[in-house]
Amino acid sequence: MIRCGIKILLIIAVMLLTSCNGKKIVNLDNKALTDSLSTVFYELMDDQPEAALAMVDSLEQEGIYGEGLANCRRAQIYSEQYQPRVSGIYAQRALKDKTMKRNHFYFAYNLLINSAQNVGNTEHALKYATEALAATSKDTSRTAREYAPDFMANIASCQMKLNHRKEGNENYERAYQLYEEILAGAKSFSWFYPELILCVDVISDNSLTGDFENVRRWLPRLKKSYEQTIGTSDIPSHVKDDCTAEVEMVLAKYHLREGNRKEAEQHFQAFSQTKFSGTPFGKKTAASYLEMASRWKELEQSIADADSFYFDNDSYRSMTYLTQVLARRFHAQQQLGRQTEALGTASRLISLLDSVEEKTNKDNAEELAVIYETQEKEQLIANQRATLSRQRWMATAVALLLLSVFFLSYSLYRRKVHKKLQKAYDQLEETTTAKERIESELRIARDIQMSMVPHVFPQHQGLDLYAQMTPAREVGGDLYSYVLQGDEFYFCVGDVSGKGVPASLFMAQTAKLFHTLATQHLMPADIASKMNDELSIGNEQGMFVTMFIAMLHLSTGHLDFCNCGHNPPVLGGDGRQDAFLHMETNIPIGLFPDTQFAEQHIDNIKGRTLFIYTDGLNEAENPEQQQFGDNRLLEILRKDHNLSSRQLIEQIAKEIELFRKNSQPNDDLTMMCLRVE
Repeated sequence: MIRCGIKILLIIAVMLLTSCNGKKIVNLDNKALTDSLSTVFYELMDDQPEAALAMVDSLEQEGIYGEGLANCRRAQIYSEQYQPRVSGIYAQRALKDKTMKRNHFYFAYNLLINSAQNVGNTEHALKYATEALAATSKDTSRTAREYAPDFMANIASCQMKLNHRKEGNENYERAYQLYEEILAGAKSFSWFYPELILCVDVISDNSLTGDFENVRRWLPRLKKSYEQTIGTSDIPSHVKDDCTAEVEMVLAKYHLREGNRKEAEQHFQAFSQTKFSGTPFGKKTAASYLEMASRWKELEQSIADADSFYFDNDSYRSMTYLTQVLARRFHAQQQLGRQTEALGTASRLISLLDSVEEKTNKDNAEELAVIYETQEKEQLIANQRATLSRQRWMATAVALLLLSVFFLSYSLYRRKVHKKLQKAYDQLEETTTAKERIESELRIARDIQMSMVPHVFPQHQGLDLYAQMTPAREVGGDLYSYVLQGDEFYFCVGDVSGKGVPASLFMAQTAKLFHTLATQHLMPADIASKMNDELSIGNEQGMFVTMFIAMLHLSTGHLDFCNCGHNPPVLGGDGRQDAFLHMETNIPIGLFPDTQFAEQHIDNIKGRTLFIYTDGLNEAENPEQQQFGDNRLLEILRKDHNLSSRQLIEQIAKEIELFRKNSQPNDDLTMMCLRVE
């Protein structure tokens, strides 16, 4: 109940943040906000699909989700609920949104392909995968390059199912080469994992058809991909365990089919050592191997253990349960000579056939009901738009009538205008005087605010630090600060929601809190927690601050840090290519009290450049409303390694000004750069 309440509060907070002085301030390009919304969505999708659908509807109504992304999310939900036909319909609708971002466009195609495969329509899955691959071939973006091998692998899988083995293996090879191209320099398991699954699928498909020569050619690739995947620093332990189970099982089946029973048994035992093998789904996976190996007694026990999987998920009234549980149990009992028990299993199988057919018809009816319901909603929207169009025509007619009345009335009161002009001039003079006074006060406020961030940087041996803050208005909501205590160097960069005077007051409170807590020798995550508790009190306006908080041990170069919904910094140098740090998901500071923040560590950053910034940098816009973006930032950082921290920040500031082409800044901009030798 508490977790559910937190999720609902987060959704409400995001909704409230969509309006500030009549302007949208939520930007889906803000990675922190996108991560927060995605975290809530995926948790709801797993546990409360109806709530997830309601969340998507609300985000679409508020304009946070576009039509295409909203339909993508709906397709995901129905795919997880195993309603593939409904999922496919929403994925097709998503593809009709021409304004959808590239990554959402290709993701919608993935959902559409999965939907076709789940209903057994291999021909349609092949058609969609071919269309998607053709779209990537006309697209030079990195996103297209990243999705292309997935679509190529889908094409190959469909061709193998349709018994076009030569073409399937050729396209599996092309998919592998495409994966290899995009994996250069990759460090996260999420990049290597798709290639590992490709290798597993190739070996499984070719083992099934008896093409063992081709399998042996792919075995070194499977080994390399597996070692790369489980060797990444960010892979969760349960994912590593799943990878091991998947690889060991496919190798066990391959060796068994080729007649190498000893090697097969070794791999099956390795599979049995995984935690996955002890789950009901793991027992179900083991059953297929035991049946191939004619290990009937163990097969019967494995089926009994897996039985709960189908009952827990209410999926025992399905053809899968009949074929993979009851039919295998019947076969095992026959082989063991237990004819009476086999007859009982056969009777149960037959008795469930009607139940399976009834449930299938019910599921089909429910899916069709959802389809018709969405069609009714679309018709209602169309009717509302038609009504709105008629209202606009009526409003235009009324406006023309009022305009005519205005011109008639104008001739009557024109004589009175001269007398009122003098009064207006007097009021204008008073307003101008007041405006000048306010501007003067704002200039003073700006000077006070700028004095709250340090402009003199520590002259510590081996430490090169520089920072710069440029508010978009007279006062702003960005901040940076540092505290040096012996060998411990605390520093932070933050971005308060909103702009102007309210943001500057919140910024001042935040900066003071950081300085106070940093002097207490606390760890970054503890600083974040205490700041969050303090700033949440009486925060009726729902303001928050994204922050990167860190503590550097100057003697060792060890870095402890906590990222609270902020843009990921860039770390480079030491002969490595500059790249964004992988960030744990934390919400911004100030939203909810008693929040626990995750902390991360880097063993040694000596000789490397750490660059931290606010989204006023990557979201800076030119007159054509194009954004400066992450790629331009990385390009500058990668070519200017020999500059000092100050020179590097000044160079980036010049590049941003050139990019803006004299247009006004749309957000506060803060940059911090440090290097320790």
